[in-house]
Amino acid sequence: MADTALTIITDALLDIGVLADEETPSASQAAGGLRKLNNMIDAWNIESMMVYGAYIHVIPLIANNGVYTIGPGGDLNIPRPSLIQSAYIRDTSVPVAIRQDIPLRIANDQEWQQVPFKGQQSQYPYNTVWFNYSSPLIEAYVNPIPNTSQFSLVIWVPGDIANFTLNQDIILSPGYKRALTANLCIELAGSYQVEVPASVVQIAKDSKVWIQTANLQINEMGLPSALTDNAFWDYRSGGYV
Repeated sequence: MADTALTIITDALLDIGVLADEETPSASQAAGGLRKLNNMIDAWNIESMMVYGAYIHVIPLIANNGVYTIGPGGDLNIPRPSLIQSAYIRDTSVPVAIRQDIPLRIANDQEWQQVPFKGQQSQYPYNTVWFNYSSPLIEAYVNPIPNTSQFSLVIWVPGDIANFTLNQDIILSPGYKRALTANLCIELAGSYQVEVPASVVQIAKDSKVWIQTANLQINEMGLPSALTDNAFWDYRSGGYV
């Protein structure tokens, strides 16, 4: 039998004693449980080690255009990502066999404010990108702005867990169903004013730790080319800048 959001909600309600064995949630219990479950998933999606994998997306750059939107209906029409892990420039005029992705520096808000010439144009946009995490669309500003259309912006985004509908079949990586069920118990307990069993609380904690451990990726910390380099470690890019 395939897992669904309803089976997770049912198991959670059983574990906190709201349902008895063989009982099923009422329509209002199922709807409330689904809201809590999807709210929890949204929170997990901003915890980098709770999501698995990454997706690569490509945005063709247009000559003399310096800003692109990411999200539903945007220039890159995908669900709005919670985070953009890294960004690259790809020269699409180069044959595929020797094509390279050149890393871009991802500027934070303060660094972008300090860029003096945000409208500067160049044939080669190999410098900086700033992501304005607005809603519903993220805005990507490239600097310098390419004056040709031979480049693409390549971004890596986390493999966010999509929100569930009540009866859709869902396929989860190992450990996720247990973690979702146990942690949903905690989310639901307040609504029903019940106490979560200590054993379930421990499962909720342990199962999240196991997922985070499985998803952990450790970046190798490089060293400046010389001791005299005026460089500092940038945790976002995984290198010295």
